[in-house]
Amino acid sequence: MAIQRVINPSTCRDVGPLSEEERALDRERVSFIIRRRFRGKAGRKRLGILWILLDPMIISLIYYFVLTVVKSSPDARSLLIGVSMYKIFRGSFQSGVSSVNDFSGGLKGERVRSRVLTRSTLWHGIIDNTIRASGIAVVLFIGFGVSLEGVVAFLVMSEIMGFLAQGVGMNLTLMAKRFPDVNHLVFYSLRLMFFCTPVLYPMSITSGLHYRVNEFFPFSYFVEFVRYVVGLDSVVLDFAAVPTIPILVVVIVLAYRGYSSIDRLRWEVSSWS
Repeated sequence: MAIQRVINPSTCRDVGPLSEEERALDRERVSFIIRRRFRGKAGRKRLGILWILLDPMIISLIYYFVLTVVKSSPDARSLLIGVSMYKIFRGSFQSGVSSVNDFSGGLKGERVRSRVLTRSTLWHGIIDNTIRASGIAVVLFIGFGVSLEGVVAFLVMSEIMGFLAQGVGMNLTLMAKRFPDVNHLVFYSLRLMFFCTPVLYPMSITSGLHYRVNEFFPFSYFVEFVRYVVGLDSVVLDFAAVPTIPILVVVIVLAYRGYSSIDRLRWEVSSWS
């Protein structure tokens, strides 16, 4: 039975088995979309994709210098971990929110199966997060003597956090497409979170309402866990099962819903809808 494409107002799906030739073509399309997205990030900059690796390192050093000047005396390792992980979180979440803008993959949308776009989205996120985290991992390991366990925890938690953040962000993509003001709300919310969440400082120095609010923000769980494994000041052992576990379950469900909605979303914004 040859594969058939069934198109209706709510979705467009393939029915029937894929031939080996079609599978190979899908793999080539996934590779093309990933390369295209990285070329888009590199643009005409001479260092190109290298900026993805250098950006969190430079930003972390800037904040370390500024905070040292104002006598807050931050631990450089804690700051590097916080800033770099937050940049991964922010970049992944924003990528999810704006994903509807790139559902064509640079190819004629109607000719690309949704599985191609889903796989390319997942692999692009994994590669992008790995590049962003690897530079900081090297600095932590060589420059600050962080243990191998701490470096592995940093890399793994950064990947998981980025994966979930992108999936959750995809739940807002159609709303952001229909109401552009949503993008501004996301931008300012993320800017506020940078200073209110344990990015520039460990959560242990917060108290009262500030501490309570951070207990409900999933980013805190990931960054505080990494700080704990590295041997830094951390409150990860103080997190209660409630609300931590229910919040993580909700995040996982929303991420799954986000990635699963690619097929529906791409056809809602296409000329076939």
